[in-house]
Amino acid sequence: MKDPVDLLFEAAHRHPDHPAVEDGARITSYAELADLVRRLAAAIAAAVPADRERRVLVRLPRNAEAYAAMFAALHAGGYYSPVNLDHPADLQRRQLHRFAPSVIVGAASEIDPPGVPVIDPSEGLPQERLAEPAAAHDLAYVMFTSGSTGEPKGVMVGREALTHYTDWARSEIAAGPQDRWSQHPNLGFDLSVLDVYGALCSGATLVPLNDRRDRLVPASAIRKLGLTIWNSVPSVVDLMRRGGKMTGETLSSLRLMTFCGEPLLREHLDAIFAARPDLTVYNTYGPTEATVSMTLLRLDADTYRDHCRENVAIGDPIPGMHILLEDGPDSDEGEIVIAGPQVARGYWQDPALTADRFVSRQIAGQTLAAYRTGDWVARRGPDIYFTSRIDRQIKINGYRLELSAVEAALRDAGAIAACVVFHDGRLVGFVESADGNVETLRNGMIGTLPAYAIPQEIRVLDRLPRNANDKIDAGALLSRMQSE
Repeated sequence: MKDPVDLLFEAAHRHPDHPAVEDGARITSYAELADLVRRLAAAIAAAVPADRERRVLVRLPRNAEAYAAMFAALHAGGYYSPVNLDHPADLQRRQLHRFAPSVIVGAASEIDPPGVPVIDPSEGLPQERLAEPAAAHDLAYVMFTSGSTGEPKGVMVGREALTHYTDWARSEIAAGPQDRWSQHPNLGFDLSVLDVYGALCSGATLVPLNDRRDRLVPASAIRKLGLTIWNSVPSVVDLMRRGGKMTGETLSSLRLMTFCGEPLLREHLDAIFAARPDLTVYNTYGPTEATVSMTLLRLDADTYRDHCRENVAIGDPIPGMHILLEDGPDSDEGEIVIAGPQVARGYWQDPALTADRFVSRQIAGQTLAAYRTGDWVARRGPDIYFTSRIDRQIKINGYRLELSAVEAALRDAGAIAACVVFHDGRLVGFVESADGNVETLRNGMIGTLPAYAIPQEIRVLDRLPRNANDKIDAGALLSRMQSE
């Protein structure tokens, strides 16, 4: 397997004039991007002596400089942590102080610790270039998870893990100069790793969606930008469906849509294949601790219904990775434990939590790094389906209840868009709909769920809150419910 930095430089050698990044009217060629990487790497090396750890905080929007800074950190023998600029200032400050970078790439800020050098590409870079790579660090990046609820954690992803994932993505997706690859997720969300390394290590053109209108109406952006590969969380499909923008015309340029980060639902696929029956869709699964994703299910219009239950099956492990189901009532149900080279190194400065969640397993005579995901799944025939988070399994009147099952029943009752159910002494459902009828929803659940599993209250909102990664912001809804 080749290192991602080498792959970028090879792409630049093969296609020097081909657009690497197209950010609105600004186009950066592969030759220009490779040169930017070498100059930023030289600036990082000059700012941080070789006898110190080159720990790089990347605080830039989705643009060529941000992508170059990531590769530059690796080329300089360091590792990086990207900041999600959509996060509140306090969250950005906490990440800065917890990560304690030795150098910052981005605009200077009043929150920066004294003595930490800042490299601002907008102010120009020195002409020196780092031609040869410095000795690689074991880490590639530290991703601070946004967290639907709870305190964000820094996930330490190794260089080997990133190399393995990039190698798989290049082989599976087979992108090239003919492709225009969307970059929708924020850089502080690990789903963006697929975009950055999948596209730029393959010679494709990476197209960040920075225009607010494009992010609010993504289906129209696909047509306007001529995208061939789309990658996002499934919730974005709900944005495409609302307003009737998901049509064969708006999706005409696409050859592949790939999803991760949330359960993909049958109604998402119904809408996609109704618009484009010839399209290929990938459903993937994996927490940040597995280096983006580690399963794959290929879906097409003819067979996708065979893989749909409450949600869409998560697929099979990609080469080199393994799934174990543990602590369930039988071998077909349990917590997912993942194992293989993409398992992260642990949590940043949290040895206790690392020891609890990062373990090892014997597989085929080998001891492999493993991670206890906290995701409960069930095997149905050849497929594995996500059931719930372990911490979303509750008991009511002595009966175990999975909140995801209540959400599935709400969708079947007519909540065609997003919905979330909470238990805080009572069951409360939040439904995203402009015209949802509470009684219709409640009556639709009668007969499909026992009485104790039907929410005592159903609240219909025009739009459920999303976090900076475009996932449903469960924490905001829970806080809203608890404050009333």
